[in-house]
Amino acid sequence: MTHQSFEPLPPAPAGPVASKRPFYKKKRFVIPAGVVLLGIVLGSCSGGAKPAGDVSSASSPAASSAAAPATKPSADADGTPAAAQAPAAEPAPEAPKAPAAPTVGKPFSIDMGNGNVAKITIVSAVRTQSVSTTAFATPPKSGSYLLLDILWETSEGETSSNPFYFTAKDKAGRKADQNLFADNQLGSGTVVPGDKSRGFIAFDVAPGAVTVMISDPLMQGAARIQIP
Repeated sequence: MTHQSFEPLPPAPAGPVASKRPFYKKKRFVIPAGVVLLGIVLGSCSGGAKPAGDVSSASSPAASSAAAPATKPSADADGTPAAAQAPAAEPAPEAPKAPAAPTVGKPFSIDMGNGNVAKITIVSAVRTQSVSTTAFATPPKSGSYLLLDILWETSEGETSSNPFYFTAKDKAGRKADQNLFADNQLGSGTVVPGDKSRGFIAFDVAPGAVTVMISDPLMQGAARIQIP
């Protein structure tokens, strides 16, 4: 059986009892706590505002492409941007050529109305002092006669030849007199397709260029020809 010892405990050491210091004033706690606190402060500062380089690197590719400047258009040799130059104008369509003016020796067509078209040829144009061998022959009053050899045909429908469809003016614009007694004068009458009418027309006209006009049955000008 064990016997309990009832010997008195040794007395506490003499002298004043040292008071205990709070834990937050002890060096082994103060220094680590300061380091931790400094780290928290620095971390919060760096996390609140990132440098510009970090922000740009973290942005998405879509944002980068949207912020990128547009590609500069290429410039021509003169320095003008290609996009700013006006497009090259397309060449204007050529205007239809006007029909050639009638000339001596070449047939030309005249619209006589109602779908009727005559084909006329001034076979020759000569200056002469006489146009008749009959008793009605008279000398020219203006210097000479302009004698026209006329061939009349029909291209479409039905036409009628007539010497009164022809008039003439000299270079000063004066109307010439027609000699109605010329030999073999162009007759008046219907000319059906396939048929022909041929004859002379004489004008007493001053020397120089002459303009001969041809009218339709309504006496409206249908063609003109310059004769030197």
